[in-house]
Amino acid sequence: MPDGLIHFTPRSELNGHANVSAFIKLCRHAPVLNAHKQFDENIWETEKTRKGKNGVERIVFNTLEAAKGAKHLPALPEPFVSFAKAVIVYLEDKRPVVSQGPRLSALRCLEAALRENARDRRPTAVTPTVLDAAVDLARRNLSDAVAYRVAGALEAIAELMREKRFIRMNTRWVHSVPKPRETGSRIDEASLRARQEKLPSPAAIRGLAGVFLTAMGVADTLISSSATLMMCAPERINEVVRLRRNCIDEGEGRLEGKLGLRWSGSKGAADIVKPIPTKMADIAREAISRLETCSRAAHEIAAWYVHNPRKIYLAKDVEHLRAKKLLTTAEVSQILWGPAGGAAVQWCNKEGIELIKDGRTARVRFSDVERAVLSMLPRSFPYLPGDGPPIRVDEALCVMRKNELHPGRATYECMFDVLEQSDIGSRLGQRNDSGIPSIFAKYGFTEDDGSPIVVNSHAFRHYLETLAEMGGLTDVQIAAFSGRVDVRQNSAYDHMTSDQAQAPIHRATKEHGFMSGLVKAPSRTLINRADFVKLDIGATHTTDYGFCRHDFAAEPCQMHRDCLNCDEEVCVKGEVHKLAALRLRVAETKRALSVAKKALTDHEFGADRWVAHQQKTLMRAEELLALLTNPDTPDGTVITLAAEDQPMPIGHVAPSATTRISSAHQRALK
Repeated sequence: MPDGLIHFTPRSELNGHANVSAFIKLCRHAPVLNAHKQFDENIWETEKTRKGKNGVERIVFNTLEAAKGAKHLPALPEPFVSFAKAVIVYLEDKRPVVSQGPRLSALRCLEAALRENARDRRPTAVTPTVLDAAVDLARRNLSDAVAYRVAGALEAIAELMREKRFIRMNTRWVHSVPKPRETGSRIDEASLRARQEKLPSPAAIRGLAGVFLTAMGVADTLISSSATLMMCAPERINEVVRLRRNCIDEGEGRLEGKLGLRWSGSKGAADIVKPIPTKMADIAREAISRLETCSRAAHEIAAWYVHNPRKIYLAKDVEHLRAKKLLTTAEVSQILWGPAGGAAVQWCNKEGIELIKDGRTARVRFSDVERAVLSMLPRSFPYLPGDGPPIRVDEALCVMRKNELHPGRATYECMFDVLEQSDIGSRLGQRNDSGIPSIFAKYGFTEDDGSPIVVNSHAFRHYLETLAEMGGLTDVQIAAFSGRVDVRQNSAYDHMTSDQAQAPIHRATKEHGFMSGLVKAPSRTLINRADFVKLDIGATHTTDYGFCRHDFAAEPCQMHRDCLNCDEEVCVKGEVHKLAALRLRVAETKRALSVAKKALTDHEFGADRWVAHQQKTLMRAEELLALLTNPDTPDGTVITLAAEDQPMPIGHVAPSATTRISSAHQRALK
């Protein structure tokens, strides 16, 4: 079945249950979202990368309660879960979306509403009452903005069910959730609070600086240095974890001596070298240096696997074990965790490795250990996960040995891992309920009121862009500094208060007056009337090359603004911008003459007249250009070229000509 061509037509002779069964059967074998390979699974992995994230999108068919607790279980029950999977597949085929989140949440709320209304979790039992209950659940469990999107997804699902005759509903169901009010104002209190919540608190910034200065160990150094880089430039967290080891750029040309970092673009933006503010340059260098140092061991392992993807990495002190076919559990422990050791027997049992009894000693095959270790390679190997350009793991800056971030687990000496956004976010306090302590709590930093510091990694980006707005950068400069394609998105990161936005205006008007600095008046040099009369210029009008002294009040222009071929054109030597316009006209006339000559060669009608006109114009333009560029001619000299074959003014037509024209007309009339 070709992707994008799923179409289900309900059969009128079948009831809702039979049509639902046929619908599920159709979608079960569809290639959309790889449904034909994983339809019976309750956790799907798609091939779509999450926009602005590293890693692929996962679809978890769990209940509303499980999703709220960030758990995979319990899963949605049958028969609803099969229907939910089919709906996701069918809607993705008809109307692809970036994220399945709103649709999944809508289906979870719908299943919970069926439970609340004792409807036996059958899709065919959905009614307007159940749909209203699902909307109510969304409003109680989700934020206003998310609930509005989920209600919209519920409306689309309800219309699909009505159209395909899964349920009996005569009219279209429409949700009643109002669109949440935008919080873009700088004035009202609610908007100001919403803006401030997107920024890191002063205590969080001080705490990050303190942790960066005192961090001990690989885990804390990795997290604090990565977060510090987000304070040096407004980067997304997924761009930080995709930094290359050779990311430092010393600058050249006008940026020579200015530190820059090479960032991999995301969300449609290209790769870019961003200059680091001078005040933060030394801090950025130190952060990069620390990341290189603490990831050196992991980088060596990653480089080994890039060049030897089918061989296990062995440290120097256990390299001799590669020649052995059978290993003792002590040797397995040494390969996996080094001198620190670990529970090798439990690890073998977990990995399904056969223990071969040799008297009292248990041995395992080297090949089995190698196979189990190689299965730990990141699924995106040999590249980093993410939606940006491919970056090999041995080029990455943010790598670590497996389990190196977890103090309660033994660190693998033979396997590496890549730093993920969740690794940083959870250690900035975003997942306090997960049991992972934040780096702020670990080093004794709290908010000013004593509460734990919790900061979103994206808050640093909001903070730096707000500083850029306050510093007077233009929208184009801020978008470039942030690696953003659409300049209009800048407004979402501008969190200046009304007073901050008006401060530059107040400061300027207070110091220099209301109109100062707004418009710079051009300087003008005036001459007296007697000198102007000597110039023999009556009425004057500016032209591309000088001034026109034709009196338009007496009659219109007889040359149709062909100024170069007119004897009323006046040029003044020394006007740079008009000299540039004349040079451009010479070049354009040469091109036009070349085209006219080609047309003449091709015997096009009227080409001879164009050749003559362009030759005449080019001759006069070059003559005028020679006079205006002659070093012997002083600046300020007024130059007028004599012109031949000037048209006779309409009001001054000779009587003989009038007579001839009249006679010709008379003969024509006769």
